[in-house]
Amino acid sequence: MHTITLFANKGGLGRTIATMALASGFLAQGKRVAVMDCTDLAGGSSDGRFPSTLQNWMTQMAACKFRPPQLELIECRTRDEVEDGAAAADTRGIDILLIDTKARLEEPQLAALGLADLIIAPAISPVEAKCIVEGISDYLGCPEHLMGLITGCRNGALEAAETRKAFRYHPVLRSELPWAEAISDQLLNGDIAHFVSSFACKPDKPGFARYRDALKAWVAVQQLTFEVTWALEGQRLEPFIGDQSPFAFKRKAVA
Repeated sequence: MHTITLFANKGGLGRTIATMALASGFLAQGKRVAVMDCTDLAGGSSDGRFPSTLQNWMTQMAACKFRPPQLELIECRTRDEVEDGAAAADTRGIDILLIDTKARLEEPQLAALGLADLIIAPAISPVEAKCIVEGISDYLGCPEHLMGLITGCRNGALEAAETRKAFRYHPVLRSELPWAEAISDQLLNGDIAHFVSSFACKPDKPGFARYRDALKAWVAVQQLTFEVTWALEGQRLEPFIGDQSPFAFKRKAVA
């Protein structure tokens, strides 16, 4: 079992959104996924009166036909619950454990970070990225298994590039989560792939623009999921740098 913990020492940076998006991506790969809720809302009432964010999302995912043992929700409010929940998930044959945390790190969140094979730190702008870098220094030191993630930059590629630079010497995933309805409204729509397929249409039909944008977001989620999979195996996606076409290297490798 691989464990991925989301970290950000500031609210509103997309930890939960990234957790849900990655869950959809891994489910599409046929993985068994468990989501651990270590936020302030963990353990909320499940009787419909005061459900937590992830409980609401699980309801929508169930409507999309994702239920245990394929997808599980684990809610933890203590260090022991985090450690026991992770051990139990491994015993049940879970492939991927995604842990959502809160901004203020306490014992349960620190335990979740300690269990992580990969820590993902999302940021939506350079200011938030700088805040995260300070938080990493304060709480985590200099972990080798931490990677930044660009989420929801609305001001285009320039802001995304500046956000990437603000992570300084920490590696950043090359894949990004764009702002899109299919990603931001997962609490309403559940699984992203199901949402995209629900209004698929041809280019000459009304609603094609909405379908195109949702499909683009789903492709971004899949790209991110594959890159995270490679990162769990110790691999990094790097840009090709050189004066020769990469196809020449491919032909040489095949030959």
